[in-house]
Amino acid sequence: MTTVNQTMLEKSFVQKHPVITFLLINFAWTWAFWLAAVPFRGQDNLLTLALVLAGGFGPALAGVITLRLKSGDKIDFSPKRLLALLLGAAIIFGVFSLRYVVGNIPNYEQLAGDLTINASIFAGGLVASLAGGWVLSSAVSNIKLVQDRMKTLLPWRTSVSWTLLSLIFYPIMILLAWGLSSLLGMGVEYPALWGAPVMESLPYYALTFALVAFAQGGNEEPGWRGLMQPELQNRYSPLVAALIVSVFWSLWHLPLYFNGTYPGDVVGGMIGGFIFRILLSIFLAWFYNRSGGNLFAMVLLHTSFNVMVNFLPTSDAGLLLLWLLVVVIVVIKDKMWRKAPVELG
Repeated sequence: MTTVNQTMLEKSFVQKHPVITFLLINFAWTWAFWLAAVPFRGQDNLLTLALVLAGGFGPALAGVITLRLKSGDKIDFSPKRLLALLLGAAIIFGVFSLRYVVGNIPNYEQLAGDLTINASIFAGGLVASLAGGWVLSSAVSNIKLVQDRMKTLLPWRTSVSWTLLSLIFYPIMILLAWGLSSLLGMGVEYPALWGAPVMESLPYYALTFALVAFAQGGNEEPGWRGLMQPELQNRYSPLVAALIVSVFWSLWHLPLYFNGTYPGDVVGGMIGGFIFRILLSIFLAWFYNRSGGNLFAMVLLHTSFNVMVNFLPTSDAGLLLLWLLVVVIVVIKDKMWRKAPVELG
C-alpha cells in the first residue's frame, strides 16, 4: 500500500508541476557532470570534453522523463524502442569517434593537447551516446504522450518547408549582419577558415554540424522547446513562457565557466549570453509553435546558431540589431503576448 501511495504522490506532483520536475532533473543531471569536470580544468585532456558532452543531454533526458512520469505509464522496453536506442547511440558514438580520429584541426578547433583515451573518457563518451540514443528512441515510444511530443525528432515526420527554413535562416542573418556592419563601419570577425577552399572546409563543416546537432547544442531542444516551452504555454502566453525559458536556459550554462569550457569573465559572459538568449528564446518559441512542434527543425536551427559563426564573417553588433528587428516582427505579427488558445497534454 505504501508503494502505491508513493507512486500516486509522485504522479500527482509531476502532473501538477511538470516544469519544476523538468528543471530538477535537468539541472541535477547536467550540473553533476559539468561540476565534476571542474577539478580537471586546465589539464588539457579529453576528460572535460567527455563530461561536458554527457552533461549536455540534461534538458532532453529531463524532457522525456518528465513526459513519461506525467503520463503515468510504465517505462517502455519495447523491441522497437530498444532497437532505436542502440541505433541512435551507435550513430552518435560514430560521430564522436570520427571527430576524435580527425583530431586537432589547425586554425579551427583543438580538442585537447593530450588526445590519449582512457577508461574515464571512454565511459563519458559512452554515457553521452546512450543518453542521446535513448532520447532519439523516444520518437517511437509506445507511451502516447512521449511519442506525440517527440515523434518529430525523426526527419520523415516533419514539414520539409520548416526544415529547410531552419537550415538557411541563420546563414542569411549572418550575411545580412555582415553587410549591415560593413556599411555602418562596425567590426566584423572573420573565422579562421574564411577564404579556405570550399572542398577543404566543407568536411569540417559537415562533421561539426553533425557533432553539434547530436551532442553540443541541438540536443537540448527536446527539453527547452519540446517540454518546457509548451508546458509553460498551458499557463502563460508564448512570449512570457519564452522569457521564463531564457532565464533557466542561461543559468543552466553557468558551470561551463567554472570547468573552463567557456573562457573569460563569468559575470560578463553570463550577462552577454542572457541578452542573446532572450532574443533567441522568443524566436525559437515562435518557430516551434509555427512549425507545429517540429523538433527536427529546432535541432537544426539551434545547431546552425552554434556552428555558422565558425564559417561565416560575424558581427555581434549587426546580429544584435537584426535579432531585435526579427523578434519585434514575430512578436507583433503573431501577438505572442496573448495566451495560446490550445493547451497541450
